[in-house]
Amino acid sequence: MFTYGLTEYQIEQAKSKLYKNIDFMKSNGIELDGKFVPYADFLANSYMNSDRYIAELQHRAWSMFEYAKSRRLSNIFITLTLPSHWHKLKTFKNRLIKNKKFGGRKYICRVKHPITDKKFYLLNASVTNKIPFIEPDLDFSQTIDKYTSRNASKELSKMFKRILDHYSFKAIPRDNRCYFRVTEPHKDGTPHLHISLFIPEYAVDKIVNIVNRFFPAPLSKVEVNINKPVSYLMKYILKTVDDLRYDKSITNLTLWYLYHGISRFYTSHTLAPLEVYRKLNGKYDLLGLTEDYNSGFLRVYLDKETKQIKKIENDFGVLYSKKPVNYLSNLFEPEITDDTVRFEPLKKEPKPIDVYIDDEHFVFFNNRVSKPVKKPAQMNYFELYNYFDTLDPETCNYQHFLYVRNLCIDRGIINGEKTSLNETYTLEY
Repeated sequence: MFTYGLTEYQIEQAKSKLYKNIDFMKSNGIELDGKFVPYADFLANSYMNSDRYIAELQHRAWSMFEYAKSRRLSNIFITLTLPSHWHKLKTFKNRLIKNKKFGGRKYICRVKHPITDKKFYLLNASVTNKIPFIEPDLDFSQTIDKYTSRNASKELSKMFKRILDHYSFKAIPRDNRCYFRVTEPHKDGTPHLHISLFIPEYAVDKIVNIVNRFFPAPLSKVEVNINKPVSYLMKYILKTVDDLRYDKSITNLTLWYLYHGISRFYTSHTLAPLEVYRKLNGKYDLLGLTEDYNSGFLRVYLDKETKQIKKIENDFGVLYSKKPVNYLSNLFEPEITDDTVRFEPLKKEPKPIDVYIDDEHFVFFNNRVSKPVKKPAQMNYFELYNYFDTLDPETCNYQHFLYVRNLCIDRGIINGEKTSLNETYTLEY
């Protein structure tokens, strides 16, 4: 059985953390109608209610695919792998051997015997508590290795973000680009990424060229025109939860995710937030939830201080409201008012992208390249006067009109007294 780079000490630490979490979630809960309900009944993750967890993964993947299909987007399947110096082991003749190019340290730290002054290396943190002359407060912070699986996962995310940050990808409208990705470990514990990217057909060649240019083989592998992209990726997702689907036992694969704190599955922020979907507990599927969320038919209210969801409602009534912690106690939540919550829209206003052509500054916005528009405070005297002359208080935002007028007065372009921006505009007949 593969250990995925985990030492015996790390396996024991992961199991200890796992069993403590399970014990806490089963031993604590709430009183509901006089009956004790453990927190474990509400939680769904890789080791607790795993069937619900796997079903949610599949629903998220298929919802993203249906969204892409409705917009007739094409699929690119990308596999990203880290350079050789991130891999502790390598494959040689179907077996794993040490990789001489590995950049990490072969030992945790070097200590000196208090009597003989002889220096030796600690290879495993599990032996530190068995050596009597090692001081309990010995600082191991300087021995943390850069080339850990968790840092490797972060490095893979940076590689993928480099693709997402390229102007050719950002030039695609936000509603016409989405993805889901799964992180999977090699046999030596070094992770790699599988990404299913959905974009318009006209942008496929550009993105493929970017991936191959940024990360030439063997760092990347790109495939296009995949007939069943969800099934293709789901085999990688389900491979990471095989132990949860079949024998229901926790294997080293699951312990690898738990010990390093690495998530199996991510998606783009195309669909409604997962937290909102979970709060509604099956009242919506992800596509229907996203449609109602975008249209404003469904509204989510967050606590102004904690940013936690307090209420979800639509035009027919309240779908979710935060309940008291314990129904047998008097610790009820305060009444939800406009002073305690705020509406949180799903759609974020797109931002213009800076573009430089022949060292001249332009902006790309709404699929158009144009000269950047200066803010009134950035305009010179002549530009500000001409801009103010074009404003009509009957058709433009009146607070903006007052703001520009006050700027003109401050600079001495026009005469008059400054007006509060809270002033209301009335038409005189």
